[in-house]
Amino acid sequence: MTSLDLPVLHIVKRYGPVGGMERYVWELTHALANIGVEVHVLCQEYCEPVENDMIQVHQLNHPNIEKPRWLSMLLFSRHVSNWVNTTQPNAYIIHSHERCAVHHITTFHSGLFNQTNKKKYWKLFSIRTQTWKYLEKREVCGAQVQCVLPNSDLIFDQLKEAYPCLGNRLHSPTFPATHISNTSNNTLKDSNIILFVGKEWKRKGLEKAIEIVQHLSTTKPDIEFWVLGPDPKEINGLFNKVAFQYKLLGWQNAEPFFSKARLLLHPASNEAYGMVIAEATASGIPVVISDLCGIASRITPTSGKVLSLNDNVTSWAIACANEIDRITKVEDISVSWEASAQLHVSIYKKTIM
Repeated sequence: MTSLDLPVLHIVKRYGPVGGMERYVWELTHALANIGVEVHVLCQEYCEPVENDMIQVHQLNHPNIEKPRWLSMLLFSRHVSNWVNTTQPNAYIIHSHERCAVHHITTFHSGLFNQTNKKKYWKLFSIRTQTWKYLEKREVCGAQVQCVLPNSDLIFDQLKEAYPCLGNRLHSPTFPATHISNTSNNTLKDSNIILFVGKEWKRKGLEKAIEIVQHLSTTKPDIEFWVLGPDPKEINGLFNKVAFQYKLLGWQNAEPFFSKARLLLHPASNEAYGMVIAEATASGIPVVISDLCGIASRITPTSGKVLSLNDNVTSWAIACANEIDRITKVEDISVSWEASAQLHVSIYKKTIM
C-alpha cells in the first residue's frame, strides 16, 4: 500500500468512464485508490457511482452551460477556484485535467490551442481565441504550478516549444494505460475485418481510411470495413461508391470488436494520444496509423506501422496488407494502470517535498 502526507484532489468536469480523457481520470483515480492513496474528485457532473471507500466525490452545485465551450470552461474554472479557496486550499495535492487556476499538477490530454491555431491569423482577435489562449497559458505557467504532465511525446514537444516558461516543470510523458491484457493473438485468427474507431471521424481520418480500404480491396476483395463511433446517418453518404463490404456500427464500446478484427486503421490528422491504438495492440491487433497520433512514437515494427498523411494511398494500402498478412505476435505497447498510479505517486511525493 502507498501513503501520502496529503490526499490528492483530481479536477475534471465529468467524472466517469464516458470518454477518452474522462476514462483516463476514472481509471487513474481508481488505480491510485487501490494502492492506498486517499483520492478526492471535484467535478461538475458525476456520471457513475463509485464503489471504492478511498475515493470521495465532490460535485459542484453551480449550473454550467455546455456551449460555447470556451465560456463553459471559464465558468467551470471559476467555480473550481471558489470551491478550493472556500474549503481548505492547503489540504490537498491538486491535480487538474482541465483549464483551471488552483492546481499544483496538470495533465495535458489534448493538442495545444497555441499550436493548432497559431497560423490562423484571422482568429487572433476573436474572444474565443483570446480566452482559450489565456486559459491554456494560465494552466501551465501559473505561479502555483509545480508539474505539467503531457500524455504523449507529441504534446511534450508542443509544450516545450510553446511555453519556454515551463523549464524543469515540464515532466516526461505519462502515457495513458489500458485495462485490456494481451491474452490472445488476433493476428493469427481467420479474420478479414478492418476496424476504424472514432466519434470525431473527420479528425480521425475516416475519409482517408475509406480511400485506403477501397484501394486495398483490389488485392484483398474479401475484406470488411467496420466503423465504430460516428452516427451512421452522418457518414452513410461517404460509402455510396465503395466496392467493399462494410458495417456502420455507431457509438459503442470498441473492446468486444477487437477479438473479431484483423487490423486497426487510424489515419488521424490530429490525435493527442490515441487510446484505441494502445487497446488494439493490447488485444493482439496490429495497427496502421498516422504520424500525427501522439502514440506514434511508441509504435514498433512488431506492433504496427506509422505513415505520413502525405504518403500516397498505395503506400497505406501496402502497409495494411503487410500487417494483415503478418504471422508474428503483436507487441503490446500499453502500460498498466497500476504502473501509471505508482508513477503518479512518485510525482506527488516530489510535489509536496
